[in-house]
Amino acid sequence: MLRMRFLFLVLALLLAPVMDANAAMTHVSILHRHGARSEPLFPNMGLRDATQLTPNGEIMMLNLGKLLRATYGTFITSYDPAMYDTFSEYFDNCIQSAHGVLRAFFNKGSQFLPIVRHVPSETDWLLGFNHNFPNVYARPQWFFAYWNNDALARGILSTNDIEMLSNEFGSWCAEKPMQCALFAADALQSRISEKSLPQQLQTLFQEKLLPIVYGWNKHTYGFNSEDPYVVIGSPAYTLAAKVLHDAEVGEKKFCHYSVHDSTILGLLNALGAIQLGDTNPRWLPRFGSVLAVTTYSNGNVSFTYAEPQQEAGSSLDYVSGLLPITVRCKTFEGAEYMASTCPLNDVWRYVNRSRPTVADPFCYLRPEDGCDVLETVPSEHCQYYRKYCPIGACGPNAGLDASRNYTCFSFFRRRFTKDYTLASIVAGVCGGAVGLIVGFLISLLLQKTEEKEVRRRRFVQMGTGETNA
Repeated sequence: MLRMRFLFLVLALLLAPVMDANAAMTHVSILHRHGARSEPLFPNMGLRDATQLTPNGEIMMLNLGKLLRATYGTFITSYDPAMYDTFSEYFDNCIQSAHGVLRAFFNKGSQFLPIVRHVPSETDWLLGFNHNFPNVYARPQWFFAYWNNDALARGILSTNDIEMLSNEFGSWCAEKPMQCALFAADALQSRISEKSLPQQLQTLFQEKLLPIVYGWNKHTYGFNSEDPYVVIGSPAYTLAAKVLHDAEVGEKKFCHYSVHDSTILGLLNALGAIQLGDTNPRWLPRFGSVLAVTTYSNGNVSFTYAEPQQEAGSSLDYVSGLLPITVRCKTFEGAEYMASTCPLNDVWRYVNRSRPTVADPFCYLRPEDGCDVLETVPSEHCQYYRKYCPIGACGPNAGLDASRNYTCFSFFRRRFTKDYTLASIVAGVCGGAVGLIVGFLISLLLQKTEEKEVRRRRFVQMGTGETNA
């Protein structure tokens, strides 16, 4: 029986491309990394990215638009906001890339104003994950654990490697080799697309810096089922769920996302295309990388992927076009398999393995994270957390005072303080009233005493007058 099921499964996988060739497209979602951009001037620690698209980056995006037009031009023939939705991260290089793709996808001579949706990076929990998630930002000790692991970097990089990086990027590389390696990999990506690299740097980039970056991306954006925070699910689950929901209901024919590398690799991990235990180069999608998710009328969904040429002096084009990429799917019986085309329900079943199991995965923290300390000004990280997760941020029987740097206060202590203050005020008022009454009585007594003294003096004077007479 199991053998027959296996044969049916293999047969279904072999026939899927043939079946989809006869099925009509119903929805397409594409996610692409921005094109080549200027070299960063400082290590990127999360919410900032001041780099701009370079001329070669613009060429990449125009080439991507042409590729999409050649692939999907008959599915969607003209730009129509009712049919085509564009989302971008809130960074110049992503927004510029989105416009470049749109210009080439649709006739660049046509007069249209594309709509590119974006939200501030601090609250972009769909595309900009996960350094900006409140409960991740509140745990810098976890987020930067790999970033600060200099022992690991020294185990990969030789003394000569670190010296080479120091000569290229500064003497600080000798003190912080891990941060330097991650920064160097980021910077060298840009240099490769703008000019030729010395062979030694090229070799160092390919053989050592890229594996270091893979490790950082796995730590930060990968789904780890053994992590204590597994309950918050995959960082990319919300995005994966949106892509699959759009594939299912398809309110618009085409969804277009212009993002950073972390968004693409996070989604690839949620889909099972890359795993924590492998060294797949897609753990760092290069400039212009694109993932396409295509839905068909027969209920199947296919996955394709492409990267343009990266080197300066090349055509910067997608010479191989969009090629199938395998993801993991899961049958109703629970059997996992890998394929580039699967029934949509099978994709859902696999993706749901990384679904959050807590009500608010962006705000979930454990007590040991220490972001609910009362009556003290919190750290910058906890202030950020409390700002975006105010409900329950201070624990039971406590409240949040945004006017005091998001300080948590105890309801009991504040109530006691209010009662004490009220008692003091009442006592003061009562004391003042009593003082006024006593003062009034003393004044009245003195007045009566003075009147008696006046009468006595008059009586004495009258008596004296009578004697003299």
